[in-house]
This record gives sequence, structure tokens and C-alpha cells, in this order.
Amino acid sequence: MGDLNEEYDIVVVGTGLTECILSGVFGSEGKKVLNIDANSYYGGESASLNMFDMWKKFRWSEDQRRQEDQRKKDIETMENEEREAEEKRRAAAKEAGDDSYKPLPKGERPPQAGPNPPEHYGKDMRSWNQWHISLIPKFLMADGELTRILHQTGVTNYIELLSVGGSFVVKKGVPSRVPSTRMEAVKSPLVSTMQKYYMQNFLQFIANYKEEDASTHKSDLNLDKNTMREAYKIFGLDSWTSEFIGHAMALYSDDSYLDRPAREPIERIILYVKSMARFGNSPYIFPIYGLGELPERFSFLSAVYGGTYALNTPLQEILYDDSGRVSGVKFPHPITKEETVIKTKKVIADPTYFLGDSKRIRATGKLVRAICILDHPVEGTDNVESAQIIIPASQTGRKHDIYISVLSSVFNVCPKGFYLASVSTVLEDPEGGNPHQELEAGFERLGLGSGRLGEKEEKFISVVDIYEPVEDGTRDNVFISRSYDAATHFESTTDDVKDIYKRVEGKDLVIKERKEQPEEQ
Repeated sequence: MGDLNEEYDIVVVGTGLTECILSGVFGSEGKKVLNIDANSYYGGESASLNMFDMWKKFRWSEDQRRQEDQRKKDIETMENEEREAEEKRRAAAKEAGDDSYKPLPKGERPPQAGPNPPEHYGKDMRSWNQWHISLIPKFLMADGELTRILHQTGVTNYIELLSVGGSFVVKKGVPSRVPSTRMEAVKSPLVSTMQKYYMQNFLQFIANYKEEDASTHKSDLNLDKNTMREAYKIFGLDSWTSEFIGHAMALYSDDSYLDRPAREPIERIILYVKSMARFGNSPYIFPIYGLGELPERFSFLSAVYGGTYALNTPLQEILYDDSGRVSGVKFPHPITKEETVIKTKKVIADPTYFLGDSKRIRATGKLVRAICILDHPVEGTDNVESAQIIIPASQTGRKHDIYISVLSSVFNVCPKGFYLASVSTVLEDPEGGNPHQELEAGFERLGLGSGRLGEKEEKFISVVDIYEPVEDGTRDNVFISRSYDAATHFESTTDDVKDIYKRVEGKDLVIKERKEQPEEQ
């Protein structure tokens, strides 16, 4: 962390992916940016945790976490006092010409407040650091907006992205690869014999479509007037073929899109097919060492342009001038812990810093997520080391799909012999009484059905609220991001980035490709 200035153009609160992209973009445009986060790690809700932090987050009580935070502060105080005392003893011995000086042994440290992870996950911090467990189950679309931003900003110079091994959809309990070309449609068990012809025609239309070339359009289909339900009918696609196209290619989690204009679903299917064509195995890519690499590398981008980051620094208060607009922020100094006021006229923040403030944020739903540690590969996925598996709602009697993502040690997210799998869906029970049951179909696909867990396997289940800002932020210059949604990818996140940028700057975000990166300041 660099020295704090008295004033910044923008203060960003939180180090989630949305916030860090914006920090990097504004920093590269020459703005002075300060980014603070109450956590001890980058990423917020989009972080990747080592095994110790994972255990602390999900297996320690709130009291244990609070005691551990206090323990660390106490140890820091003890170390500072011991250091000062030792410096005085050393100086006194030197002044007295005493050659027998030896440092005193360090005092006994208070014990750790909570348990360590089981030894089969590692015995010390070095082995726990082999785990990079992403808190949100999302992949990047290979031809998506976030991937373009990574390339254009030069962040790909600092991370390595690998193709995910396969994209599957489940029908009658059996996963099959999602076809994205005419030839794949012919061979796919997902498509009935009668539907193969219609599916081929549809995929040919998708492959050829160019908005600017009327010859690639379908004369009886108006993307802005016809609904997607009508589009499927025009192509002769039946209910099941339409469902897996809409859910496994357009990646909608429910059927509400069917009665909206066809343009957005068609554009999403085109994105899927183009992303699939990039690598061939699947349309998805994922960073080595987990999703936490993304916010961390965008924070590095901001830093090389002079941005300042401060972890373990909770926001205490936003200050306003007489007109009701932001004038500054207050927080404990990250080193001295003294109350610090920084001047700024704009604040960007993630919604978790405004929990309980109904004037700032509102909840729009809940997601249930389970992060699973497996000691075996997932059956029915062609022995791939990584995969995305979608269980459509119709296969489970639900309203929303269940998503499964699987990763292996190939991505350096876990030691060899283990797999990381995430199961997630929209929580449909308004009372939220049995989140485990809402994911049961996903657990069965992973071999963890009916509560089964192997000796070295684990489930970390959480229910999270989805928030959006109540206002657009232009009234007082407090701009709040959206929570990460149920989608399997980050396209909605980049939409939020562009939306916030336009509200802050009053113009569209245009990222120019940076062929050379400045040296770190």
C-alpha cells in the first residue's frame, strides 16, 4: 500500500471484480483512485480463498472469527512492543559496551480461536495455500465482453486462462455435450431424429447471422418484434430443443425470456457459438489459481497507474457537503488505525457495505450455492478435468435451472487427487428452510446425493441475497454496484461496469487497447 493522499478523484469501496475493473479503468485514464476493503484479501464476493480462510469462513462461528481478528491485533501490538523494547535494550548494551547482549525470547502468543482444516487438506499454511477456492461459480465466455476487457487493458499479461473441458446439459439424468454446430446437432443424443434437421437449420442461421448483412437474416423473423417463443416456432423447434437452446446456449435460468423480443436471446446464442469456436471444447475459460486472480490483477493495473489499495480497512462513514453530495470518506488508517478522513467527490461501492440501508439497496432474490470438495471425477462427462453442467428446470420440477461447475488441479485450484465443484441455483422456497434440498439434483450428479460424503469430501453451503441499488447515484455521487447474479458467466458484470462508468462519467466506456504497460510506480 502506498502513502495516502489527502484527496482522491474517486474512492472505491470493496475489491470485488466490478469494483477492481472500474479502479483499473479509471486509473488508466489518469484519475487518482483509492480502493479500500474491510477484508484481508482481494475479491470480496468474487474472491478465491485458501483452505484455512475457507474453513474460517464456513466452519468457524461468528464469535470465533471475531476473537481471531482480535487475537491478530493483540499479536501485532505485542510484536510492536517487543520490537521497541528490544531496540532500547540493544541501544543500551551498545552504549555500555556490553558484548553479551542477546535478544529476549518472544512472549507466549494467544492461541488460535478456531480449528484448523482436517489434515487431509493440508497441515500448514504452505499446503493450505495450494487451494484457491472461488466463492462464486462463474466462468468467462471465451468471446465475451470481460475477455475482451482483459485483453484490451493488458491484464492478460498477468494471468493465464485455460479452456474448460466441456459444456453439458442433463436430460433424463444423463449429461450430454451441448451441440453448437450442424454436425454436432446430427450426432447429439439431446436432439430427436425429427428435430435434427430443424436444429441444423437454426445453428446455420446463428453461424451466418450478421446484423449489417440482410442476406443473413430470416425474412419471416423480426428480432425486435417477434418473441423468442415465436422464433423457435418459426424454426420448427419443439419444446425440449427450445429449452436446452435457451438454457444451455442462451444461458437463461428460467423461461421468462420466451415472451420477450428475440434479439437478446439470439445475441446470447451467437456469443455462445462464437465462444465455442475459440477453443472447441466449451465456450468457457477460467483463470489458473481461480477467479480471485481477476480482481487482484485489475487492482495491479490500477496500482501501476498510481492507484492506492488498502485492505483491512472498513468504511466508517461517507461525508457530504451542504448540497448533499459526497465530500469525503472516513475510515481507520490501514497502518496506524487512527480515524482518517479523505476528500473525494465520487464513491463507488459494493452493496454489502450498505446492508440494512433500504434507501441505498434492495434485495431482488436469493441464491443458494454449495462449494464441494470431491475425491473423484464426475461421472458422465467424458473424463474431462473441468466442466459446466446445466440441469434444466424441467428435469427437476423446478422453476430455475441448477448449475454445476467442476475444476481440477489442472487449474491449480486444488491439489492433485481432488476436484472443486460448485452447485448453485435461485432459491425458490421463500422461507429458505431447506437450501440443501434445492440443490439435491446437483449433488446427485456429483455423487453426493442423499447426504453422502466421502472421508475426504466436503460441502460448504451458503444462501446469499442479491442486491441492486435503489438510485442511480447521480443525486449524491454514491454509485453502488449490483450483486453477482445466478448466471454462469460474467456478461452481466461487465454490463454493470459499463453502466456505472456511464453514470459516473456521463459517457460510454470505451477501452482502448494498451500495447505497452507502464512500469509499477
